[in-house]
Amino acid sequence: MTAMRDARDDWRHFDAGAIPSKASTPHLDAFLEAVAEEASGSQLALLDVGCGSGRLSQRVHEQGFSVLGVDINPDAIHTARQLTVPTDATARSLRFEVADFAADASPLLDGGPFDVAVCQLVISIIGTPRQRANLLRHARHNLCPAGRLFLSASGVSDTINPGYGRLYADDFPLTGERHTYFSRDARGDVLYTTHHFTEQELHDLLAAAGFDEIGVTTERETSSRRPDEAAYFLYATCRANC
Repeated sequence: MTAMRDARDDWRHFDAGAIPSKASTPHLDAFLEAVAEEASGSQLALLDVGCGSGRLSQRVHEQGFSVLGVDINPDAIHTARQLTVPTDATARSLRFEVADFAADASPLLDGGPFDVAVCQLVISIIGTPRQRANLLRHARHNLCPAGRLFLSASGVSDTINPGYGRLYADDFPLTGERHTYFSRDARGDVLYTTHHFTEQELHDLLAAAGFDEIGVTTERETSSRRPDEAAYFLYATCRANC
């Protein structure tokens, strides 16, 4: 039963206030600064895929971007919409929509195509390989020619944290995929499926989805849900093929 769970249902009904996120985003901040400098003052439209309750979208909007945040969770989008600003208060927009980027069909979004897309850790918890491919394909579809993507993901971490090695091994009979396990709550109930990537795996997925100029950086940090444990995180930047 556990192996057949649908990650889209997990996230559609997840407690909006408990959606995991990172408060510190130095790699993203540096990327957005470079993109804004390259644009030389032009107004840029940014798509935040998997925006949750919208805090990152709000911060990016305050940095000068017009932002559309999308998430599969209606409660999270309801919360995010409380952050929107009056249309006459700024030339930049901050909007939020419910959209499923893991589905086979590409979501129809207002305001595209976008100059930039951001996808923070979502690809690690989106579900199956097919759903991960869908996520990247839809991100590419919603970008302008040569549009930029910033993506972060959890990295394979068993070499620095034996606990992850045990999780990979224990759940492999259920997931059927290396470096994939079920994130659980304190009672042991499954919350969602998590996949950890190698640099090459992430690079190949981005290339297959239609991106080039791909760069992937690995950083040793602390686990998102276990702040006293070490974990690797991958940060990728790329452009949509013209």
